[in-house]
Amino acid sequence: MNKLLKSIFIIICALLMFSCSSNPNSTLNHSPKYVKENAKKSESIIDKDYGFGNKDIVIFSTNDTLGAYNDNLKISSIKHFVDNFDKENNFITLVDTGNFSGGSEYSANSKGKSSVEIINLVGYDIVVPGSFEFNYGIDTFYENMRGLNSNIVCCNIYDLRMKTYPFMPYVIYKYNDLKIAYVGVTSPEAILLKDNREYFFDDEGNQLLYFFEDETGEALYKQIQVAVDSAKEEGADKVILLSHLGIEGITEKWTTTKVIANTKDIDAVIDGHSMEVLDNGLMVNKVGSFIPIVQAGSRCSNVGAINITKDDYIYPAVMKDRSVSGMDLELQEEVDKLLKNTDS
Repeated sequence: MNKLLKSIFIIICALLMFSCSSNPNSTLNHSPKYVKENAKKSESIIDKDYGFGNKDIVIFSTNDTLGAYNDNLKISSIKHFVDNFDKENNFITLVDTGNFSGGSEYSANSKGKSSVEIINLVGYDIVVPGSFEFNYGIDTFYENMRGLNSNIVCCNIYDLRMKTYPFMPYVIYKYNDLKIAYVGVTSPEAILLKDNREYFFDDEGNQLLYFFEDETGEALYKQIQVAVDSAKEEGADKVILLSHLGIEGITEKWTTTKVIANTKDIDAVIDGHSMEVLDNGLMVNKVGSFIPIVQAGSRCSNVGAINITKDDYIYPAVMKDRSVSGMDLELQEEVDKLLKNTDS
């Protein structure tokens, strides 16, 4: 009888081990202690030459441009507006929260490469990978990311093949003595996209990338909180979440609303993925604080802005066509050339 029980016990243990090893979500049970080690892959504190002075900080943003850089405002007008904004009284940073290299015919014709060139010409400081960045497969995704001159941040993409995080979870920018951390997050919905799903599995059905997706959303919340806590420990005075998560029409557990409700110490959110226009938005975090959020629509229709005043107030805004005028003619010429060369 004892031998029989022992045999049953061994079989059960073996089945459990097999189940865990074949389940990509089994990493939830032993998530890597990554943040500090990952951040040290390159300098996580960026001491840009912003100059000095008692100035406001303005963080301009785009999201879900979909490679459609000649639509609406046009990327050349956005660059002209940002480059010529009042630098006497403001420190300026430009970020993009994803879906810049996929999602339209413009971007598909070059598999995102023309979008990467345009991102570099505009001079974005920080970029977060979006779900459409995977439209051409994981190898092309990595190739396009390597082609960017911007800092790439994402705390929740884990490569199950290489057992590593390909990107820093955050970067910290210094504005005089104030340090602001930018934490990036990519929606786990990337793996649910019908046309992309096959890219995330090898021939044996093993999952290749893990986005901290689980049935409750807790894995994602915890991962983001670890990145935020690590940035604060490294000296960040404020934390901005660069969120490719979205709100409307998104899997509820992975929305920005749910993430903010289950985290703390995030001071503002620059959102993307759901292609909404969110102006003067507020969310409530885990400890009951109100967190400002901005999202700027899609296809270069608007420019998002987070203004951190020298008096320590944070204001979200969306700059629309009446505010954004002029054009960077040199960039426009390059954009026209790139889009023409990739036109089907």
